[in-house]
Amino acid sequence: MFHQKGDMKENVKRELAGVLIFESHAKAGTGVVCTLHEGDDFGKLALVNDAPRAASIVLREDNCHFLRVDKEDFNRILRDVEANTVRLKEHDQDVLVLQKSLRPSGHGNLPVHFKYTVMSGTPEKILEHLLETMRLDIHFSEPDPALDDFVLMHCVFMPNSQLCPALLPVCTYHSQASQGSEQERLDYALATKRRVLSLALRWAALQGHHLLEDDTMIGFLDELHGLSSSNDARTSQKKHKVLLRQFSSGEERLAKKQPIRSFDDILLKVYCNDHTYTTIRVPVLATGREVISAVTDKLGSTEELLLINLSASGEKQILKPNDVSVFQSLGVNGRLFVCSREQLDLLNPLPEQEGPSTGSMSSFELMSSKDLAFQMTQYDWELFSCVHEYELVYHTFSRQAYRRSTANLELFLKRFNQVQLWVVTEVCLCATLSKRVQLLKKFIKIAAHCREFKNLNSFFAIIMGMCNLAVSRLGQTWEKLPSKFKKFYAEFESLLDPSRNHRAYRLTVAKMEPPIIPFMPLLIKDMTFTNEGNRTFIDGLVNFEKMRLIANTVRAMKHCRSQPFNAEASPASKNPQEVRNYVRQLSVIDNQRRLSQLSFKLEPRRG
Repeated sequence: MFHQKGDMKENVKRELAGVLIFESHAKAGTGVVCTLHEGDDFGKLALVNDAPRAASIVLREDNCHFLRVDKEDFNRILRDVEANTVRLKEHDQDVLVLQKSLRPSGHGNLPVHFKYTVMSGTPEKILEHLLETMRLDIHFSEPDPALDDFVLMHCVFMPNSQLCPALLPVCTYHSQASQGSEQERLDYALATKRRVLSLALRWAALQGHHLLEDDTMIGFLDELHGLSSSNDARTSQKKHKVLLRQFSSGEERLAKKQPIRSFDDILLKVYCNDHTYTTIRVPVLATGREVISAVTDKLGSTEELLLINLSASGEKQILKPNDVSVFQSLGVNGRLFVCSREQLDLLNPLPEQEGPSTGSMSSFELMSSKDLAFQMTQYDWELFSCVHEYELVYHTFSRQAYRRSTANLELFLKRFNQVQLWVVTEVCLCATLSKRVQLLKKFIKIAAHCREFKNLNSFFAIIMGMCNLAVSRLGQTWEKLPSKFKKFYAEFESLLDPSRNHRAYRLTVAKMEPPIIPFMPLLIKDMTFTNEGNRTFIDGLVNFEKMRLIANTVRAMKHCRSQPFNAEASPASKNPQEVRNYVRQLSVIDNQRRLSQLSFKLEPRRG
């Protein structure tokens, strides 16, 4: 049976990728059997059934591109993969599926060793296999890809409440069940305990501050280590809740950025339909229902209220009572409102949500482009450093389902949007043609320095801001841009080319050494694509190949910050504090309709 694209095993896909042939056909033919579009395929039944094709394919358009797999390669790969698949069964059901491959020995005269990679299995059997094959000659902080995949991704298929009870009995079970002399049983039991401890240490190291959020894990580590002080440490830390941010205000952007943790409290501004507001203190993981309850208590209201995310353009999103961390859904200029259902249609954005009416070019045109890029990079690095690896996993698989906060990731993604809108806002608020040309030159220079500082997030935000229709349509402005800057911009824009899976961008990043601030929206897109294109469970077994793919993307982020950012390498500047303050409180218009209107006012349609 032919495998659907989403069901084909990852190792089959990998092998097929190695034999794909790229074909380009310049000229169309005549006659059409059916119409195919990008991503469609043909000839698969003939390929699998070894039957002659029923029709010839005639190109309808010039310049068609294909990826071709020869029948012999396809059949060989399917045959080889199945031949090297090892299945462990219990009660006639698969419980663990492994892929066998040669392990390089490095010496030609040594016996051949095989490596067994987990493809799928029940959570318990995957854990058991990883413990049994764990190397004890490496420190828990050293990379062990298979274990690291499990530690990072287990929350998807084996939550702490299931993992902790599964690990503890392992320490005692083997000493009773193993065969051999008493000394051999003791040695085996000791090795097993070392494996569990190594896994737990690896797990705790990755968890970081998330460790303090989970009573199950604290209890497990207490039992494993015999440490009674862990709970005291956890309680003492929980007592010192930090009011990290006052959301929907702005002044917090000037402060040194610290990670937002799930057990922190925040100050939240919530507005009423008459534009008055109340400030409430709630936990980061507060639900929509808890926010409404805090507001009604503060206002002394008895009305049944809705919680609304109101964007700058007036779009209203009614937040669900069970939604967690509701402030994370706010856009750049978004605000939280409460109102009755009858008042919903009367709800209008605050004047402050409209953004500025005059540009700030006079403030930053005298600032060095390199200073601006450096201060932007320093702020982006602070935000990026606060994003925990688990946040990427929760974001991909739904933070609502896991009842977890992804606040640090959301703030970093929001910063990308803010920088992009900053570029569009400044250009659209600049009434003088010559000044607009200067602005474009300034942004291209800042982008160039961001790339120099390996800040690809702000680099792409600036370029995408210049690609925004409200800016790109300003023909008179672009015509007057010097050819040198047009060339730079064209080169930068080419890195945005999505063809061949963003190959231009990926080649650029591959040549860079950390610290790097990656293009985060693409990282998120990669993880989403992997998640949506592959099932989490296949025939009741965890698809561990999918877990491995997502973990590899997370590791790419980890690699980017494997070296610290050197804030001391700041370029010489007359006014570093002024530049720092400016880049941390960018004022923008977050309304594409208004930006377009401003653009057409600057340069009306010709004719």
